[in-house]
Amino acid sequence: MVVWKQLTLKVENNMIKAMPNKILAYMIEKPGDYKQSKGGIFMQDKDADVTGIRPRWFKVFSVGEKIDWINEDQYVLVDHGRWSNGMSVDDAEDKVYLLDNEGCLAVQDTNPLEE
Repeated sequence: MVVWKQLTLKVENNMIKAMPNKILAYMIEKPGDYKQSKGGIFMQDKDADVTGIRPRWFKVFSVGEKIDWINEDQYVLVDHGRWSNGMSVDDAEDKVYLLDNEGCLAVQDTNPLEE
């Protein structure tokens, strides 16, 4: 088992899996990226600025078996700050974050950033 701060992940067949009541996900709406307004203006999303304090979209990586309201590869909107610092897995560029189940605001099957 791998200990990550105060949560525990199961490692099965060299795969990281969420514990029974946990959700692990990739952040797809990262701070520092640029967003385009409806008028076509590009704005930088600053995490340390008041504009960065808002919910963010994640793509679900692994779901514990006790969670039945979300599935892997779905997208979830999470209230600001209701996720962990993240952990790199297998030298991947994207970090895996532990989400607070109570901070999940919406779930959908398609990528909301591509609509």
